[in-house]
Amino acid sequence: MADARKKILAIAAMREGKVITKLLPGEREITLGSGYNNSISVEAPGIPESIVLIKTGEEKETWDLRLSDAMDAQITSLNGSKLKFSDLKGLGIFNTDDDGNYVLKVNYGDQGVVTAGHFVIHFGFIDPPKVVEKKVQPKKKAPPGKQKQTPSPPDKRMLKLSIEDPDGRRDIFPNAGIMTIGQADYNTICVKVGKLPRIHTLLEPEQDNKYILRLIPEIKGGVEVKGSVIPFATLIERNLLKQEKPGDPYIWVFDRSVSGVFTVGNTEVFFSFAEPPAEILKPKPKPVVSKPKLKPSVYNWKIFAARPHEVTAFHAIRREDSRFNMLLGIGLAAALLMGAVTDRLILVVKESKTQMLRSAPSARVVQLAETPPSASGMGEEIVSDMPVAEMATSGGVAGDSDAPVAAGAAEGADAASDVLSSIGFAAYGTGAAGGGAGFIGDLQSAASSGTGLSSGQSGQDLIAGAGGGGSGGIGGLAGGGGGVAATAGTVSASDMQAAHQAAQVTFSASASGEAIDLGYRNMSDIRRKINIIKMRVQTAYESLLRSNPGASGTITINFSITPGGSVTGVSVSCPGPLASLQGTVTSAVSSLNFGPAPEQTGNLPVTVPFSLVPPQ
Repeated sequence: MADARKKILAIAAMREGKVITKLLPGEREITLGSGYNNSISVEAPGIPESIVLIKTGEEKETWDLRLSDAMDAQITSLNGSKLKFSDLKGLGIFNTDDDGNYVLKVNYGDQGVVTAGHFVIHFGFIDPPKVVEKKVQPKKKAPPGKQKQTPSPPDKRMLKLSIEDPDGRRDIFPNAGIMTIGQADYNTICVKVGKLPRIHTLLEPEQDNKYILRLIPEIKGGVEVKGSVIPFATLIERNLLKQEKPGDPYIWVFDRSVSGVFTVGNTEVFFSFAEPPAEILKPKPKPVVSKPKLKPSVYNWKIFAARPHEVTAFHAIRREDSRFNMLLGIGLAAALLMGAVTDRLILVVKESKTQMLRSAPSARVVQLAETPPSASGMGEEIVSDMPVAEMATSGGVAGDSDAPVAAGAAEGADAASDVLSSIGFAAYGTGAAGGGAGFIGDLQSAASSGTGLSSGQSGQDLIAGAGGGGSGGIGGLAGGGGGVAATAGTVSASDMQAAHQAAQVTFSASASGEAIDLGYRNMSDIRRKINIIKMRVQTAYESLLRSNPGASGTITINFSITPGGSVTGVSVSCPGPLASLQGTVTSAVSSLNFGPAPEQTGNLPVTVPFSLVPPQ
């Protein structure tokens, strides 16, 4: 018997039981197809024009067998195992060339049969003949162009595992179609035997309805084809399961038509792909998505309220569309009016008694109105808002010359009448008859100090006219010792003095921003908070007036309200006479807190002018 190592590959093509051709390819390629220049000419549906049926493989003593979709083959190994191409074609375990033909590996010593149309092609290894045919190198034909593959529709079948172990049989659909196996309890299949790792991903989905198998030596089993199982060892031997480098898992990418079994110790796991049960197909509840709050358009109501508004006239017309326009206009006007009124609230307060008294002369004149204990006079203070009705001009005491006295008395009467009519009080007797200083000295002192009178007169006419009279008090002013007839209201000195010692401190506040427009804050609350520091400002101002009675002006305060309610960016602008109040006002504003407003996203700028007016 010849040595098997010396055998060579032989090919015989048969048709209807007759041998058509015999080939000993050796190192050359054997082609098959409908073309005239092929090694084996076969005309049948699905047979290409030319295909390299068999040629030497890259590894030693191996050959590559190529088949199209219309062809079939069965290979028998030296150990008797059989591999049928049609059974495994749909599993996606065979490699393909550029033309889409399947590539099968043939080892030395294998034999098999290839079916192509009406031809049956046998191949195997025989003893070499004594005479070897010359090698004929056929011309290679350019391969046809690639056909574009259309993506396959999605396969909705899910991975199903049937587990058989000492505990019984159970079926599961693993989460996300991923199967893990190992000794850890959290695996899909927990098997605590041998050298199995703690966790190993055995099956997981790939793109285009494919699945990937990562097989390790500790896991046995095979692929189920038409009721029989092809062991993984056979697929590894045929180089259908490959590993990138020694020690790595064997990789196999297949579609969902494949089924098989894994064996680890006493556990068998059958895998397949099936429609999921009804409870798995239930749609998951849609997550609740909170709709974002729609912010209304921002309108600057401050500018709207400040601008002049024209009178809007509506004319009634009998047509229905005109009536609708009129009603719409009335609603719009009411909305705009309410917006302006709520933003700028105007308070009308009746004039109080204190404010009426502030129109009287200054505090210095009030002090002059107080009668000393030793003085004799009218004995009360008279303040009248009515003009002097009549004044007695006779009974004056003459001086050194009659003419100057008469002229002085006349001028004094006129001046006294004007002053009494403007400042609103009658007379105060502060000196005795016979030339005492009396009221003239007091008024002269008031005129020289610069306080003046509320009427705006300097008092010089009053003094000049009263110089001719020799008597003290207001009677001398009138040129004689007569009294003054007047209609007057009686007010106590304490009320008048209290009215003139209080300074006027008023303020207004304005703010414009998103927090105001959207109603997160309102001007009423802001003004109420600012009113808290008004007393501190007034106290500091009245203290300043003791050293500088004429100090007045407007203090402008700028600051911002944060979303938390605190005050930031405080700046105080004080004019020259009020510069000493800047520290007190800044400290007072910084202590304000307007309370938190969670919806406010940014700082709200506020401007507050304080108007400071001295006592009148």
